[in-house]
Amino acid sequence: MAAEVNLDALISREDFNVLDERAASVRSQTISIRDLEKDSFFYPVLRKPDFQRETAEWEQERIGQFVQSFLDGDLIPAIILWDSGSYIFVIDGAHRLSALIAWVHDDYGDGEISRRFFQHEIPTEQLEIAEKTRRYIYS
Repeated sequence: MAAEVNLDALISREDFNVLDERAASVRSQTISIRDLEKDSFFYPVLRKPDFQRETAEWEQERIGQFVQSFLDGDLIPAIILWDSGSYIFVIDGAHRLSALIAWVHDDYGDGEISRRFFQHEIPTEQLEIAEKTRRYIYS
């Protein structure tokens, strides 16, 4: 049985009821892969609502095939986002977005973001599946 890759650390969670008096800014209707880099305007404000399930249900093959589909220019189903003013919440598509973030940050549950999230205590199984995912994607 293949293990799932834990990408849950890549999009921070936030209470969906966050209120912000600041007016929402006008944002683009599309995002580019560069918007997923840590120093972009987009990635630091990206959040998963607390009710969103964990992004730890995709196996290495599914992540690899999804990233390859992106690289091949295939159709990627819409990702539904909501701009609360303070944050941009992922309403639908957290696994798809997390797979791309993992690829951009080279973090398949074992990278810098994941290590901070898990307080540097990453189970051996998670480290092994992360490395297998990396090898699968770059082969």
